[in-house]
Amino acid sequence: MSTISTGRVEASDVVTAACAARALVTAVLSPAESSGSVADWAAALGGLQCLADVVAAAQDEAIVRLAAIEPVELETDEVVDTHRALGHVALDAPAVVSGVLTISAVHAERRVRDAVRRAADGPAGTDTCTGLGGLHAAMAEGRLDPYRAQVVAHELEEAPAELAAGVVEAVAPWFVREDAPRLRRRVRRVLAAISPDLLRQRAVRARATSGLRRWVDELGVDTWLGTFPSEEACAAWAAIDALAQRYVEDGTCAHVERARGKALTDLVTSNASVEVRVQLVAPAEATDAPSAPAPVAVTPDDLVAVHGLHAGDPALVSRRWLAQVEAVDAPAGPVLHPATGALLDADGGLATDAYRPGTRLAALVRARDGHCRFPGCHVAARFCDLDHVLAWPLGPTSSLNLVCLCRRHHRVKQRRGWSARLGDDGRMTWTDPTGRTRQTTPVDHRGLVLPAAADLPPPPPRAPDARHSALEFRLEHAVGASPPPPRACRIEVRRPRWDVTVSGMHPPRPRPRPLGPPPF
Repeated sequence: MSTISTGRVEASDVVTAACAARALVTAVLSPAESSGSVADWAAALGGLQCLADVVAAAQDEAIVRLAAIEPVELETDEVVDTHRALGHVALDAPAVVSGVLTISAVHAERRVRDAVRRAADGPAGTDTCTGLGGLHAAMAEGRLDPYRAQVVAHELEEAPAELAAGVVEAVAPWFVREDAPRLRRRVRRVLAAISPDLLRQRAVRARATSGLRRWVDELGVDTWLGTFPSEEACAAWAAIDALAQRYVEDGTCAHVERARGKALTDLVTSNASVEVRVQLVAPAEATDAPSAPAPVAVTPDDLVAVHGLHAGDPALVSRRWLAQVEAVDAPAGPVLHPATGALLDADGGLATDAYRPGTRLAALVRARDGHCRFPGCHVAARFCDLDHVLAWPLGPTSSLNLVCLCRRHHRVKQRRGWSARLGDDGRMTWTDPTGRTRQTTPVDHRGLVLPAAADLPPPPPRAPDARHSALEFRLEHAVGASPPPPRACRIEVRRPRWDVTVSGMHPPRPRPRPLGPPPF
């Protein structure tokens, strides 16, 4: 592979080269008819992967140069861009990258960090030396893809620069022949031979930072990801698996994976006191706010959308469970915007002349936004600042001028070149220094009821390989054809009160032996 260097690279030249390469590859693949053997197309696939690796390395270099630019305000009020040394990261660089690549804020921060570690590796012995320049060189040569490069870089996260450079050089011959899991194991073997104390310290830190995270995955379910010290996980898993086996034996659950999930939640909730409150909301055009749930002709197995179980989109829960908690507390709530479903302070009674919002106004804004209102950011509202879109006292302290912003994006909003506007419907429009405009929407609190599959009308005839699920049919035919229900609900789960000791741990029980030979 040969390279041509002119001594100076203009961003416009990179754009031109990228467009030319894209047009060339598109022109080659455009004809409908093709010819060639399996070996020929395998070679073509390998060539395209090599091109993708080189493009990824070029993206890293572009990110490094973008991140090094800082706007500086002169005494004449003129703002000029100053180019810092490669490796410097401007505060709003990840925010710009997230808009260009259409990725989340967290992903953009990781993307910038990874690019700087690989492509801005300085000379040995300097403060900018990371030891990962060999990964960037392998990507530029088309021998290493970004995912495997990130796997190696993650294993060398805490290694000194000199040690990291030595490990990269040692595993470089396997870049073209080993997948990510094998590269990970090879890096660990090299580290164990060179610096076993480093691996030991890493294990200690991993145990100290173990924890549990939760996010929304599929409709109606949450995903948990936990890391636990091995000995604690062993005992907990034994209790969960024993109770799960009992659930499978008595027919409570059909398969062991579902039984383990139920066993986990049962063991946790049986040892804590949790209070659930329901708050009803109604559209803005409604004449009166409901004070009690209205009867709905649905079955207990229907799925109902509620808000407040987590930040972001509504969660689908069983109406049987919702019917049990509705009787706890159902005070009249605020109204909703008819188009966006945003919570509104209809009469402006929560606004104040003070800088800090009152408790009720703060609760309304956090419930309306759900999370940070910067595009692609998912920090929960309870961890965010309440920011005046138009600075106080020029802008009022009201629901039409307050939004939830995490601390990083609160600071980004205050930088030169950024602007934000909050609409009456709760939509927020952002403009970055490049002129790119993006919009975020509030949480849609309008209700949604999904009947059980048995109650759905028969779907129209479709091809055998394109059948509709019950959820797809409902969303396409029933939900879109009728106006949203006039009521929705918001769930508030209070912190549990741990007033009893952990109990109910069942000793492991032997699994039942199969009754006959397997069906295969």
